[in-house]
Amino acid sequence: MHQALKLKKMKVSTSIATRIFNTNLRPLFRQISTDTAATVATKEHIMNQIYKVGSTGGKVSDVLQRIIKKGQDVTRFTLIDCFKDLRKKGRYQQCLEILDWLEKDITDLPGRDFPLRIDILHKLKGLDEAEDYFDGIPSKSRYVYGSLLNCYCTDLETDKAFATFKEMDEMGFAASNVLAYNNLLNLCLKIKHPEMVPQLISEMKQNHLPLNSHAYSFWIQSYRLLGDVAGVERVFHEAQEDILVKDDWVIHSNVVSVFIEFGQFEKALSHLEKLENDSDNLSRNSFQHLISLYAGAGKLDSVIRTWNKLKSKFKVEHKQSYLSLLQALSRLDDIKGLENYFHEWESICKKHYDDRVPAVVIGAYLRHDMVKEAELLLKDATEKAGKVLRWPHVKFMKYYLEKGQTECALKHMEAAIVSKWKPLAEKLDPWFQHFKDEKDVVGLEKFCELLKRTQALDIKAYLWLLETYVDAEKTAPDMRQRIKKDGIIVTPELEELLERVCPGGV
Repeated sequence: MHQALKLKKMKVSTSIATRIFNTNLRPLFRQISTDTAATVATKEHIMNQIYKVGSTGGKVSDVLQRIIKKGQDVTRFTLIDCFKDLRKKGRYQQCLEILDWLEKDITDLPGRDFPLRIDILHKLKGLDEAEDYFDGIPSKSRYVYGSLLNCYCTDLETDKAFATFKEMDEMGFAASNVLAYNNLLNLCLKIKHPEMVPQLISEMKQNHLPLNSHAYSFWIQSYRLLGDVAGVERVFHEAQEDILVKDDWVIHSNVVSVFIEFGQFEKALSHLEKLENDSDNLSRNSFQHLISLYAGAGKLDSVIRTWNKLKSKFKVEHKQSYLSLLQALSRLDDIKGLENYFHEWESICKKHYDDRVPAVVIGAYLRHDMVKEAELLLKDATEKAGKVLRWPHVKFMKYYLEKGQTECALKHMEAAIVSKWKPLAEKLDPWFQHFKDEKDVVGLEKFCELLKRTQALDIKAYLWLLETYVDAEKTAPDMRQRIKKDGIIVTPELEELLERVCPGGV
C-alpha cells in the first residue's frame, strides 16, 4: 500500500518535472544545441574543402587552419570520420596529414591513433615504414599489435604474421582478439593452406571467442578449397545453432556458392529459395548477389523474378543493380535479354555514364564473335558518354589478343590507357606469353612502351622481354642502360639473359 503510494507520487513528480522542462527549459536547450552546432565544422564541410585542395596539391592543415580562423571548431571525432572516408577512397596522404594534425594540435593523444598511423604508413610508404613506426611506440596496446599483424597478413608475410601473433598470445592480447584470428584465417586461405583454418577455429573456441560472420565464411571456404562439401555443410549447420549469425546473409551465400561450384544445384536452389522468401529483409546488395547466384545455378526465370522484386522495393535507376542483372544475363548467354535491359538502363541513365554497363554487353557480343554489333555499341556509347570508355576497350583488347590480332589489341589497349586504365601486373602474362610465342620483339617493345605510360617496368617484365629477344635470336645493345635507368637489381637469372641479349654491354 505504502509502496503503491510512493510510486504514484514519483510518477506525479516526474510528470511535473517533464512539464516544467517542456515549458521553460526545452526552448533554451534547443537554442544551446543550435548555437553549438553552428560553431562546429561539419564533416561534409571539412571534406568538401579537403577535396578542393586535393586537386591543387594543398595541405589538409591549411584547410583546418582556415576553418578555425573563421570561428569554427574542428573536433577530433569529426576528423576521425573524415579520416575513415578518405581511407576508403584511397587518399592516404591526406589521411596521414589528418593524423599529423591530431598528433600536433591535440595534447591528449589517445593510443588508438597509433594503429591508424601504422595502417596508413603501410598503405602509403610500405611495410618498412610501418615497422619502424611500430618499433618507436613506447607502450604498445593490443590494437597496435593487431594493426601490424594486419599489415603482415596483407603482404602475405606469413612468418612475420605468425611470429607477431605468437608474441600477442604471450602478452595476453590474442586470446580476446577476434580480428587477429580473422586476419590469420584469411592469410591461410590466401597462401593456399586451408588445412590450417580448422585448427585456428579450434583455438578460438578454446579461448571462448565468438565466431563472427567472417570466421564462419573463412571456415566454409577452407573446406571448399579442400573439396570437402560435407565439411561445408557441417559448418553451416553449426552456424545455424549460433544465434549471433544464424540468419547471416554472407554465410548463406557462401554455402550456396560452394554447392553451385560442385554442381549440387538442388541444394543450392533450396537455399536460394529460402533467401528469396525472406525478401522483405533483403538489402539491395543482397538482391544483387541473389541474382548472381541464380545465374550461377542456370536459372534465368529466377534471375528475372528476383530482378522484378528488387525493382518493386528499390529505385531502379541504381547502376549497380543493372550491372548485376546484365552480368547475370551475360553469364546465361541471354543476348536478347541483355540488349533489352541495357536499352532500359540507357533510357533512365541521367548522369554519369558508367562504362562498365556497356562493357558487359560488348563482352557478350565478342564472346559470340559479334564484332560488328560490339563496334557499333562502342561507338554509340562513346558518343553518349562524351569521353573515351575504359572497360569496353579492355574487352576489345582481350578479344583481339586471344585472336592473335596484336595490332588491334594494342590499339584498344592504348585507348584504355588514355582513359586512365592501369593494368594489373598479374593480368599481363598472357600478353608477354603471346609475344614470346610469336618471337615478336617489335610488338613486345610497343607493348612495353604503352605499359610505361602507367607504370615502370619491373624485373618480371624485363625477364619476359629478354627471353623474347633470346627466342627471336636478336640483340639489344642498350638493354643494360634501360635496366639500370629503371632501377632494376640484376639477379643471376637476369645477368645470364643479358649476356646473350647484350653481350659485352656496360
